[in-house]
Amino acid sequence: MKKLSAIALMVTVFCILSCQREEVTPPLAKGTLSVNIGLFISVNDVENTLKSTADAGDFKVTIHASGGDPVQVFEKASEMPEHIEMDPGTYYVTAHSDNDLPAAFSNPYYYGESALFEIVPAGQQTVSVNCQLANTMVTIFFSDQVKENFDDYSVTVSSAAGSLIFGRDETRPGYFRPLPLIITATLTLQQPSGTVQTKTLSGSIADPQPRKNYEIHVDVTSFGGSAAISILQDETIDPVEIIGLTDCEPGPVGYGDLLITEIMYDPSFLDDTEGEWFEIYNNTLFPIALDQVVIRKNSGAQHIINQQLTINSHEYAVFARNQLAVTDPDYLYNSSFSLNNSGGMLALYNYGSNGTNGSLICVVNYGGYSFPSATGASICLSDNALDNVSAVFGTSWCESSVLYNESDKGTPGSANGNCLP
Repeated sequence: MKKLSAIALMVTVFCILSCQREEVTPPLAKGTLSVNIGLFISVNDVENTLKSTADAGDFKVTIHASGGDPVQVFEKASEMPEHIEMDPGTYYVTAHSDNDLPAAFSNPYYYGESALFEIVPAGQQTVSVNCQLANTMVTIFFSDQVKENFDDYSVTVSSAAGSLIFGRDETRPGYFRPLPLIITATLTLQQPSGTVQTKTLSGSIADPQPRKNYEIHVDVTSFGGSAAISILQDETIDPVEIIGLTDCEPGPVGYGDLLITEIMYDPSFLDDTEGEWFEIYNNTLFPIALDQVVIRKNSGAQHIINQQLTINSHEYAVFARNQLAVTDPDYLYNSSFSLNNSGGMLALYNYGSNGTNGSLICVVNYGGYSFPSATGASICLSDNALDNVSAVFGTSWCESSVLYNESDKGTPGSANGNCLP
């Protein structure tokens, strides 16, 4: 009997210990979140008309985990509960209007994103999301000389994503995604003989910014007379800035025919003066002659390609500052300019008539929003984003991960790989 009692006691103790091991830690208490959505109007010369086109209560609101995954989605801000139960963790909130079009008249698109915040057990958190205009805004003005001297006139403003035609009586503002813009003004006059003469002016805005209003003024005295397009950039904080836009002549290389696909601006193995380079890609089905193509950095420094150089269809060419930068660079631009480590705008243009008035081929603002920052590695355009729309977005670019010398990473002269999901 004593032996049986001992066995029974051991079983009881074992059961108690087993039960203790299987006890589950109670979940942490949820916290609560309150979200305030506000509109911030930054384009001043439309005054209250912008506010009337959007109601923050209609904005779509998404709560994201800190890594970007959506956690909760509300189709309308007005449908959110006052207090949202959330698991403890780190989050951010985005809100936007439901009208993100490539180009449209009187269609301002708003977007806002909060800073990261933390939900703690049983805590209360309030977050405000300021939604701002996410478009580039364009308005067109024709001078009295145009109205008096021409029978018809219009301006086409185009990006890689979409375009708008501003007719002679069009006074509405156009809203564009902030992509490089090509501007073409067409003016026609019927002669007494019945023949129709056409005058075309063209130009570009290489790096249009969101929340800015560009007023495009077209002024032509007559056929054979002077012609000008000027742009006024208007913001509430800064005074009006007049941006001169010279008449641009169309060139043999079309917009998007070449793409800038890789940039090494901060090498580690060599000094910047020896190790900087960038790569371009022929995005067409035919070879492209690069002689006289103009390379520009920001709005100042430029270099005109001064030798016979052809890039074949769907192939790459490497432009280096020094012969040591990579093995067998295709072209050396030497000390014409440097690539700023803090970011900058790098662009290719046609030559035009004098090297300063050619049409835009491609542009990358590699210090812009969402572009990766890299030291000892190039930044590269993903192979699944080789088009002139995707190429201007920082989210299409990645930091290189393949060594091409003893310590620097990049793929000069070859495909970059699909570095995006």
